[in-house]
Amino acid sequence: MATLSRIGLFESEPHPLLKDAKRPTFKKFLSEHLKMKTEDLDRPLIGEKIIPERIVTLGYCKEQGAAVRAAKTIVFLGLHEQKEIPTSCKSAFEVTCLRMEERLAYSSTEQDMVLLHHEVEVEFPDGLREKHTGTLLEFGKMKSGKMITAMAFTVGVPAAIGALLILGNKIKTRGVLRPIEPEVYVPAMDILQAYGIKLMEKIE
Repeated sequence: MATLSRIGLFESEPHPLLKDAKRPTFKKFLSEHLKMKTEDLDRPLIGEKIIPERIVTLGYCKEQGAAVRAAKTIVFLGLHEQKEIPTSCKSAFEVTCLRMEERLAYSSTEQDMVLLHHEVEVEFPDGLREKHTGTLLEFGKMKSGKMITAMAFTVGVPAAIGALLILGNKIKTRGVLRPIEPEVYVPAMDILQAYGIKLMEKIE
């Protein structure tokens, strides 16, 4: 990702090539960033030779291995394709995000997984020691014909719960609060479990 950033594929400023009504192709856009002729990208083995060579030559990357990985990412995202960039894209960042959204989206047969595991060792004043572990395992689920990712579910639901607790005046303390405050986590954990998000806890 660092190499792609140095190439300029994450720049958020409007790009001159994307200002006109006549849209450039992804290939033209990539050629501009790699300072090479568009027809050079038509040569064979573009992902294995030409693009890495340009990346190293332009000083975007010193190691050949990293340059090859960056080139493979560029090819995987289709940034070398002879296809017009949509008018919605005004910056390099938007172009890259569009390609990522298209190429990295889950198919109907795929699902993500969230695994969270905490281990905390506790020593009490009397010398007693305990090991507390907490594990959360959540998978993406199909609902109404649409995949709801585990990442979206486990991030979105807690945020929504926090907002509801504040709006319902269940959290009376004001300011920046950590989730270790009982008035935050006690009601939040109950609601989380009602939504099927459960932390498996163990004390040894």
